[in-house]
Amino acid sequence: MKRLLLLILLIAGMAQLPGLQAQQLKVISLNIHNNISPKDDGKYTWNARQKAVIKMIESENPDIIGVQDALLDQLAYIDKLYRDKYRRVGIGADNGITRGEHTAIYYDKTKIELASPSKTRWLSTTPQTVSLGWDARNYHIVTIAHFRVKATGDEFYYFNTHLASERTLAHNESIKLIAKFVSSIVPSGAPVIIGGDMNSEINNYDFRPLYDLSMDPARDIAYRTDYRNSYNGFGKGTPAMTDHFLVRNVIVNRFKTLIKNFGIDYISDHYPIMMIITL
Repeated sequence: MKRLLLLILLIAGMAQLPGLQAQQLKVISLNIHNNISPKDDGKYTWNARQKAVIKMIESENPDIIGVQDALLDQLAYIDKLYRDKYRRVGIGADNGITRGEHTAIYYDKTKIELASPSKTRWLSTTPQTVSLGWDARNYHIVTIAHFRVKATGDEFYYFNTHLASERTLAHNESIKLIAKFVSSIVPSGAPVIIGGDMNSEINNYDFRPLYDLSMDPARDIAYRTDYRNSYNGFGKGTPAMTDHFLVRNVIVNRFKTLIKNFGIDYISDHYPIMMIITL
């Protein structure tokens, strides 16, 4: 009996050791909708929506936020309010510094740190330089971050992207290119997340290169999930399920499309998507 009690205490003690704890993370992806043409956005200009975006962040308190379609002034607004909590990686697509769309990644710097420098790759035939890809009309990039959880030492990779429109060569070739990045950058067995606005449904043949790498749609494998449309077009466009997470070597406990009103009907022309994972 004493030996059994000692064994139980030993196992309980080992469970408290760094690296042996199950680490849960909350991850959000949001196409924030740029503010290039305020007149076209009607009552949903960035000035009208920005406080609602902050309310969403405060309400959900995520560990990771991947944003797409963001311009520097929008990111600067978030940076100023959360300089003590979140750190940001990701550069502008149009000049490789600050101009154009950012597929930025925010991470809670009190819990998570970069395990290696972040990378930006253009979705094109020349991914290491500023370049348009195939038949795309805009610059498209993927921001790649290698993270470490401070409390446990667990490492994982996050790819944040915004693909070109469905049924374009750029859309299909970009998926193949991201699959190559995953193969070349992520060690076998390491947790990896791909998130963002994919501009299409995800259960189609276009995503086969990622499925061949054992990437799974988080929406499909989560213990609790929903299948709500994420694109809303500010209530005018045709609703569609275009925002996704694909994961490998993680447990997805919850997936949710955040359709809640955060002080305005729409915080973007896309609803945020959220998942809670265990590394």
